Amino acid sequence: MACTFLVKSAALTCSALGIRHLRGYSENEVNATAEYPSSARVHPDPVFSALHLPLRRTFFPLGYPLALETNSQEVLQAAEESWGDFECMSLLDPVRFSLGVSGNRFEGRVKEPTLRAREHLMSIVSDPENFLLCDFERGFAFGWVTPGVAANRPWLRYHFLAAGASTLAQQRAFAPLHGALVARNNSGVLLCGESCAGKSTLAYACARAGWTYISDDGTFLVRERDDRYAVGDCHHLRLRADAPGIFAELADCSRIVRPNGKMAIELRTRQLGISTAAGCTIDQVVFLDRQPIGPAALQPYPKSAAMAYWSRYIVLGTDELREAQRRCQERLLSARISQMQYSDLGEAVSLLERLVDEGVSSPGVHGCCAIS
Repeated sequence: MACTFLVKSAALTCSALGIRHLRGYSENEVNATAEYPSSARVHPDPVFSALHLPLRRTFFPLGYPLALETNSQEVLQAAEESWGDFECMSLLDPVRFSLGVSGNRFEGRVKEPTLRAREHLMSIVSDPENFLLCDFERGFAFGWVTPGVAANRPWLRYHFLAAGASTLAQQRAFAPLHGALVARNNSGVLLCGESCAGKSTLAYACARAGWTYISDDGTFLVRERDDRYAVGDCHHLRLRADAPGIFAELADCSRIVRPNGKMAIELRTRQLGISTAAGCTIDQVVFLDRQPIGPAALQPYPKSAAMAYWSRYIVLGTDELREAQRRCQERLLSARISQMQYSDLGEAVSLLERLVDEGVSSPGVHGCCAIS
């Protein structure tokens, strides 16, 4: 039986038994990683399994602890930009994320990664030098990137930190919902809908009108609770490039091309003067149907259609884990579920305010100690 070992940039030779083994790195290959600490010069370690990653810090994406280790200040800075404002909301053991940096800083353009998953495993692979492997069952992920990728922090955050490290935490504690989350008078409203329905734009319009902002399009129910409490990223807001034409205060904001190729404006909410919270209990679910013209109007929305929409975003993990996430999503069926047609943001906000004010209050908006 022949065993194959895949190793970055190292040639393979074949023994008499048919077992492929590794030759050591050349001096040129060692020099290419000299910017970062390496144990390869002391003990043979062609797969970097024992290479020391001295920079360590615990972050709290969505309030869940994540222990990061790396050998790159740029990776640490990217993690700070993504999760530095989150506070701990869980006493559970942290997931672990090891991301090393090696190679040549002047590599060419890196292609968009390919993501594949099966049961409790997930891979994110751009090329042999830039990849990430996640084990949801063990709560551990490791990968390597080149210095050029580490220096491109928006790209690193989007393709590796959010898609990889944040997903580790999500698999441990949450059920995904594709929607924005805002709250009025301690009552949460989840705004759902397809792309271009206006979820983020309407969420910001509500926040400008005095609502509490929780998330622009990534909302997550807490699985270990038995209510409809959900959390999100209240520290960042992403709007489409046409947002300055709608909100005058954004006129001076720079438009960027996001790593997914879309033009957008990315903002930190602490610069906007709006109220934020880490999470809230969802009392209302509103599916958005934006129209070119016409008044804002509400009508009931089928629960079966709502479940079908949420289930589309359960795509990772074992069958048991996916079923646990679906059961968690089913809690939302006890909330009031509506569809809102609208064309004018002001009318939409006013209608949502009437919807909440005529409803029943929930336990409230909270910022801490929400995850059991």
